[in-house]
Amino acid sequence: MFCGQTMTRTQCLDSVLRLQSRALFIAGTLSFSQIAWAQIDTDNCIVSEIQPDAIDLDQPRDQLARQSDLDIPAGARIGRINIIRRPIFDTTDPEQDNFLYRTLNALNTPTWKSALRAQLVFDEGDVYQPGTLDESERILRQSEYLTAAWIGVTRVCGNELEVTVLARDTWTLLPSVGASRTGGENKTNTGLSDPNFLGSGKSVGISHKKDADRSETSVDFDDPNVLGSHWQAGLSYDKRSDGRGRSAYLERPFYSELAEWRFGLSGEDDIREQSRYVGAEAIADYRQDRDFASVDVGWRLAERNGSQLRLLAGFRYDARAFERLPDETNLDLLPDDRTLSYPWVGFDYRENRFREMTNLTRLQRVEDVRDGFVWRTELGYSSPGLGATEDRAVLNMDFRDALLATDTNYASYGFSQSGTWRFDQHRFENLIGTLSLEYFHGGAVDWNSWYTNLSFTAAHNLTVDQQLLIGGDNGLRGYPSNYQQGNRRALWTLERRYFPDWHPFELFRMGGVIFTDVGRAWFDDGRNSGPDDGVLTDVGFGLRLASSRIEVQRMLHLDFAFPLAGDDSVDQVQVLLRGRSRF
Repeated sequence: MFCGQTMTRTQCLDSVLRLQSRALFIAGTLSFSQIAWAQIDTDNCIVSEIQPDAIDLDQPRDQLARQSDLDIPAGARIGRINIIRRPIFDTTDPEQDNFLYRTLNALNTPTWKSALRAQLVFDEGDVYQPGTLDESERILRQSEYLTAAWIGVTRVCGNELEVTVLARDTWTLLPSVGASRTGGENKTNTGLSDPNFLGSGKSVGISHKKDADRSETSVDFDDPNVLGSHWQAGLSYDKRSDGRGRSAYLERPFYSELAEWRFGLSGEDDIREQSRYVGAEAIADYRQDRDFASVDVGWRLAERNGSQLRLLAGFRYDARAFERLPDETNLDLLPDDRTLSYPWVGFDYRENRFREMTNLTRLQRVEDVRDGFVWRTELGYSSPGLGATEDRAVLNMDFRDALLATDTNYASYGFSQSGTWRFDQHRFENLIGTLSLEYFHGGAVDWNSWYTNLSFTAAHNLTVDQQLLIGGDNGLRGYPSNYQQGNRRALWTLERRYFPDWHPFELFRMGGVIFTDVGRAWFDDGRNSGPDDGVLTDVGFGLRLASSRIEVQRMLHLDFAFPLAGDDSVDQVQVLLRGRSRF
């Protein structure tokens, strides 16, 4: 504090004393508020019977516990948010109290409270709305660095509420060295990633991958809450044996059902060699150079009876250039260069109803499924005046709806469509539509379930660089990758799943599956679709392994599939080892 030259010594001292008095008054007010809350806690509060220390985050059904013993007055406000972070291992449990688990707890940097708070869609002082607590819990459960989350009202103090946020960290700094085999092709990867860098909630990673097509070294960064806000940003760089990839994005999504608007900006530069397949064999390679840029905005227009309408608009630039490789023989067909440059408008109409279930697609974890529909449609016009190669109308649509949602059953269906209409040729191009239906039975109550999925895809006027394929890496586990191709594809899967309530070393969850796959890809004009162009069937069994403490969003799949059709080139057994996010 410096006094002005025109002030006397007495005036300067008076000014300093006034500032000190104001500072003491503010500090005193804050202290008084904290003391007042503490006093209310002890004298005038109703405490819920369900408290965080009673929630076992290893038991999904405990996480579904809700307060039914509190009478929350209308118009009550959230007076305090209490954030509780549990370590990876609970060393108060004798089974977890050992040197290794204590060491991992000590080495792990706990998730910052600010990182957790930034994901909440409510704040202190807000009027209490049960939906915002439920939505915040869903958002936290989606985080890669948390194994579980629970949010509830734990105290009612007159018109003020205490809301507690309970979350448990997972070990995220993970070197990866692995190999997988799918559809007869080997893949290897090494790397180091951390989706919760130093507890900040930000993701960094470096990796090296190699498969039948290319080797690739990647570096990426992602920030889901820039400066503690609801803005998100990320970038990545890929150096490949056949090219490169660069991408970046900045967006403020509809982070909540109550969010009024969104904005997105993204760009991508991708160069790689592509192959055309016939009968699981790559018959020709060519180079593809893609430049992509997008900007979009969205507004929430209206909401009624749990349904919400959003208006969307944006502009996209998508340029693809193709060239022959120097060491390749001349292709019978080379994709034509094409550029789409178009403004678009669309809408998003959805029902915001959710149901919490367990053992649906993950092992012993709470899952949030939508009990309603989502319908999104986009319509655009691509013109040479905007840099496009020709005039096109662009139409994309996606619709998904829940048919049935109970404690032991969940059924849903969906339809998606994409493609363009070329005005110069009066025809559709790259028109693809998919209809799918899936059904789960059991799991939430018993430790076994049934699962089935049926899908049909039809394509029309695909360009040379687009193929509709089926094989070991996209549904038919008993056959090589890309075994059949066509402009029609059908696939049916039936699985009997088992997931015992067994938690070895308080570290792993295990499951098993018996399955059959039936499918086919074909051309509607009768062209040959592969070595065996009939219906393909396989049966098999597999194991699932997931950690409840380390990289919880990933699950190890080990499947043994036995083909019941196909030509002599198909092995009698296909072994598939891979990482997946679903059962």
